[in-house]
Parts: sequence; C-alpha cells; structure tokens
Amino acid sequence: MKKFAMFLPQFHEIPENNKWWGTGFTEWTKVKAAVPLYKQHIQPLIPLNHYFYNLLDRRTVEWQTDLMKQFKIDGFVYYHYYFCGKKLLEQPAENLLKWKDIHQPFFFCWANHTWYRSWNNSKEPLIVQTYGQEADWERHFNYLLPFFQDERYEKKGNKPVFMVFCPDFKEKAAIFNFFNQKCMENGFDGIYLIETYLHKDHRRKTMQRFQSELCSQTELIYIHEPSVSTLTYNTSLKNIPVKAVRKFKKFLSGYEKRIGILPYNGNKLYDHMLHSELEGENFAHGIFFEWDNTPRHFLRGYVITPPKKEKFFEYMNFIQDDEYVFINAWNEWAEGMVLEPTEQNGYKYLEWLKEWTDTHENKEQL
Repeated sequence: MKKFAMFLPQFHEIPENNKWWGTGFTEWTKVKAAVPLYKQHIQPLIPLNHYFYNLLDRRTVEWQTDLMKQFKIDGFVYYHYYFCGKKLLEQPAENLLKWKDIHQPFFFCWANHTWYRSWNNSKEPLIVQTYGQEADWERHFNYLLPFFQDERYEKKGNKPVFMVFCPDFKEKAAIFNFFNQKCMENGFDGIYLIETYLHKDHRRKTMQRFQSELCSQTELIYIHEPSVSTLTYNTSLKNIPVKAVRKFKKFLSGYEKRIGILPYNGNKLYDHMLHSELEGENFAHGIFFEWDNTPRHFLRGYVITPPKKEKFFEYMNFIQDDEYVFINAWNEWAEGMVLEPTEQNGYKYLEWLKEWTDTHENKEQL
C-alpha cells in the first residue's frame, strides 16, 4: 500500500486572493480568526510551535518532506487549479519542480471546480471552470509534461498518475483520450487516470452509474472521505432523527450561535466505511482523522470528531490490500484536516500512521 496525502498548495499570497479577500490573505487568515462555536469546540487550531509557514519558503518544503518520510507517508497529491489556461496556486508545485534535490514524491489532482465566494455565504463565481477545445488541452498538457517527466512524479507502469476531482463534465473522455495520446508520444505508455467518487455530488450518482461513465484510461476510483461516509450516514434511516436535530440546531444558531453545531461522530462514520460494499480491485479508499470547516464557513460548516485509534487500525486492516490509500489531508487547516503537527494534538495522527505501517511491515516479514 502506498499512502499519499492530499496537499493544499496555499499558505502564500497570490494577487487573486488579495483582490477577492483582502491584501495579505492566505489560508492562515481564516485559521487564526476561527472561534469555538460550542462547548468543547477546539478552535482555533494552532500549528505546533506556532509555525504559520509560507509555502514559498524552501525551508518549509524541506521540513514537510522530512516529516513525510519520517512518518512513512509515500507522497503528496497536489491540488492542481487550472482554468483553461489560467493557473492558480501553482507556484509551490513549480518551485518543487525546480528544487530537484528535494526528494518529495508527488502527483496532481486536477481540482477542476468553479471557485465561488462561498466563504461569505455567496454563490458569486470568482473564476469559472471551462475546458475549451483541443488547442487548450494541448496547452494544458504541455504545462503538465515537465512534471510528468520528473523522476519524483508518481508513475504506474510507465504511466504518469493523474487524478481528477470532479469527473462529471462532457469533455472528459475527449480530454483524457488526448492526454493519453500525448503521453504515448512523449515516451510514456499512456496516462494512469484516477476518478474521484464523491457520491454527494453528480446528482447523487450510484456507483454503478458512476462506473458506467468512466474514461477508458481510468485505472482507479478514489472513494473520497469523509464525503461518502457522511452522506451514507445522513441517508441511513436510523440516523434521520439525528439529522433532524442537526438541522434544528442550525436553525437555532441564528438566535444562539453557541448551539449551532452538532458534531458527527468519527467512529460511526468509520463504521459506515467498514461496512461499505464499495470493494474491488479498482477502488482506492480514502481516510481522514477529523474535520472542522467552521473556520471557512462558520455556522454553515460541520465538525467530525476523530475516530479512536483502534477503529482507525481496524479500517486500515480492512483496506490493507489496496494499492493506494489517500489521506484527507496533509494541510487543510481551514477544514480541520491536518497531518502536520498541532499544538493541540502534537504528532498524533502521523504517529498512528507510522505505528500501523511498522506493525503491518513487521507482520509481512514474519
């Protein structure tokens, strides 16, 4: 099993964020401004030693790489924001491409969704995702090619691995047929495509329907967590009363903000993951440790409490034959999903992963 952590290439200023959110805005802006919304709500989440890093600083990248290797994470999946020629948050990956001596394995997840002013409870589009024509696809591929050719970029069978986050768009088959051909023209055996199954999106598609619309280049389906387990939990008949209470509390939040959030129980979500029927050779499961996107969305957000270590180990044993597992996430600080050490938890989740990996490796050697 290879363990890759989803990686947000934020934490540095860009002109667009300065324009949309104010001068000096980074992800840390929301993280530092977070407040507790109910009793025992831990906010703000603080990096260990108050290390509010700048991701353009080479020392930060070296630190992240050393930490990843120390705790036996196999690499990062960089979110790739590309809007028909327009790039956002691209500089961290471009810096890594230049810094060849930093041995950080990685690949891209094309986060191909429109950006909205959702942090202010608005559906105003900030930049719209479009896909263009073949000339645009070639320009996109030519941008990706130096990354694909980098020895640190993840390959599978001489195919560069590439994940797409929102695979429900009409140009999908044509674009990845084109990328596949261009890969072969450049010495690869094609492209190794991973499509993300969110379930809550795409008109709540069933897995059967989702699979019927896969590209011919698709090798894996990434079961995105906690999206799938949360929806499964919410649609379970026995949880309808809890769902109703959660909605009622959000309604009351307009009158008393401190009772507006009812957390999800991480152990119960892991139980849903353990009893999932989504098993097969072409699935790559996701894992998470906790979630809290109230720094981004305040009372419109939601919270998931962490599972117990024993429950996490049980799930890892359940999926131990997967070729890849995707951890959500390395550094989604404004969504409360972080492997990086915090003042509150120290290195807790990194230690869980290393302990499970060491135990699993020792068993294989016996």
